[in-house]
Amino acid sequence: MATKIKGRIAPQIELDLLTETLTDQLESGQVSDAIASDMALPPLLSPRGQSIRIDRCLLHSVTLADPKAHGLHLHDSRIESSDLANGDLKGSSIERVEITSTRLTGAILTEARLKSVLFKECKIDFALLRMARLQQCVFQNCNLTDADLYGADLTGTIFRDCDLSRADLSHANLDRADIRGCRIDGLRGTPATMSGLIISPDQAALLITLFGVQVQW
Repeated sequence: MATKIKGRIAPQIELDLLTETLTDQLESGQVSDAIASDMALPPLLSPRGQSIRIDRCLLHSVTLADPKAHGLHLHDSRIESSDLANGDLKGSSIERVEITSTRLTGAILTEARLKSVLFKECKIDFALLRMARLQQCVFQNCNLTDADLYGADLTGTIFRDCDLSRADLSHANLDRADIRGCRIDGLRGTPATMSGLIISPDQAALLITLFGVQVQW
């Protein structure tokens, strides 16, 4: 299990107790204590188009047969070595989840609520997190190039050794967000939105250049 960082709560899951099969429970709209491995997940919406709830599950090396999964409730689970590119998770609730070595290119997390979520060594480029709300979340060694975080609440979010090149942070809440050690070439935003952002001294010079500030002696 990954190390807890600054208040992030790890998933409450016992892998040895996962005895159920995820696909057998999907029709009920609620899945718990299950494993899905080396497969294309069936649609993550109920037959009536309602959102699915997944608790205490392990998803390993899975893909999405249908990208529509908006409103998903995913709690106390782990996702590993999977491909969820272009998944539509708009308005989802994701809490106490660890996502590692997973492709989320172009994923839609607009207006999603993420709490105590760890993204580790994930590809999240071109993802849409507009107006998303993140609490106690950590991104570690992730590719977030061209990600759209417009208007997102990133209060206290930690980015460690990530690539944020050309990411859009316009109108985001960056109070106590920490991007030290990240690549920020072409980062988009405004000086006003950078209030409270934690950066390293070497990043300060680059941010001044990005915002068109002229330093003269």
